[in-house]
Amino acid sequence: MSQEKTRSRDHDGFFRYVYSVPKNAKALLNICSKNNSDLNRVLAGVNLDTLVRLPDTYSEVGERGEADIAFKAHLSGGGEINVGILLEHKSKQEKSVLNQVGRYALRVIMDHEDEVFSWIPTKAIIIYNGPTGWDPLAEFRKKARAKFQGNELPFECVLVNLALADDIACVESDSPAAAVGAMAMKYAFSPEGFKAAIPNVETILRKMPSNEQSTLVEKIILYLQKTPSLRQCESKLSRCSQLEGFLGEYIDESTVEELRMAWKSIGQRMGFVSAGDARRAAEKAGVEKGFDKALDVMRQLGIPEEKIQEAKAMQEKASKK
Repeated sequence: MSQEKTRSRDHDGFFRYVYSVPKNAKALLNICSKNNSDLNRVLAGVNLDTLVRLPDTYSEVGERGEADIAFKAHLSGGGEINVGILLEHKSKQEKSVLNQVGRYALRVIMDHEDEVFSWIPTKAIIIYNGPTGWDPLAEFRKKARAKFQGNELPFECVLVNLALADDIACVESDSPAAAVGAMAMKYAFSPEGFKAAIPNVETILRKMPSNEQSTLVEKIILYLQKTPSLRQCESKLSRCSQLEGFLGEYIDESTVEELRMAWKSIGQRMGFVSAGDARRAAEKAGVEKGFDKALDVMRQLGIPEEKIQEAKAMQEKASKK
C-alpha cells in the first residue's frame, strides 16, 4: 500500500471509529441537516432509525476500502426497497471524489439477494472538514459536460461541510459521542474556535459515562497528533520523539499542540483518568514499573484523588490477571 493511501486511511480512522455506529451516523446527519437544506432534501424520505451498516450483509464491501462507511435504510413510508447511505469523509480537497463516490453508488453497493434489481439507489454524502472551503458539486456544474446532464450527477450526492455544523445542535443531540466527534472535526484546524466551544464540549461530555468520556477524548487526542515523515525525522531529529497523528500535513506544529493540549486539559478538568493519562504520567516519572510514582505525578497534575484511586484499582485488577 502506498504511503499516501496509508495516510488517507489514518485520516479517516477517527471518523470511522465514531460514525460506523448507526446511531452515531444518524445523529451526525441530524446535526448537519439543521442548516443544510440539500441534506434535508436528500434524507427527507429515509427512516434513519433503520440504518444498518453494510459490511454485515454485502459481499462487495471490500472494494470500497477503508475511507467510507455505507449503510442501508428503509424508506420513511415503508415500501419494498431499501436505500443506500454512503458517508465519504474528506479532510482535504480531492478532485476525484465524485468519481470515487459514483463508483460506490453505481457499482459497489449491491443487494445480491435481489435477482431483478441488484443495485440499491444510493445517496452519497461527502462529509468534509478541511481547512479551506470546498464544493466539488459546484465545481462539477462549471464543467461543459454538466449541461448535457441537466447539471445533475447520475446519482444523488450532497456535500456537508462540518465548518457549518451548529454547536447548539451538537449540545442538543441525543448522541454525545457523535456530537463531540463533530465538534472535534469542526475545530480541527481552529484552536481559537475550539477554545470558544469548550463549554459546549464539556456540557456534551457530561452526558456520557466517565469511561466513555475518557476513551473518546483519548481518541481525539490521537486524532490531533502529527505524523512526521521518515524524511522529516532524518533531517530534524528533534522531532522524532513527537507523537504520531495527522494534522501536521496541513497546519503548523504549534497549532496541533495547542489543540491537543486543550483537549487533554478538558479531561483533567472534568476529572477522568484514561489509560493514556496513566501511561503519560508513568513516562513523565521516568519509570517502567513504578505505578505509584505515576500516581504521584497525576496528583501533581491536579487529577482528583477519587479518580487516581480508580486508576490504582484498575491497575491492581489488571496485575492479578
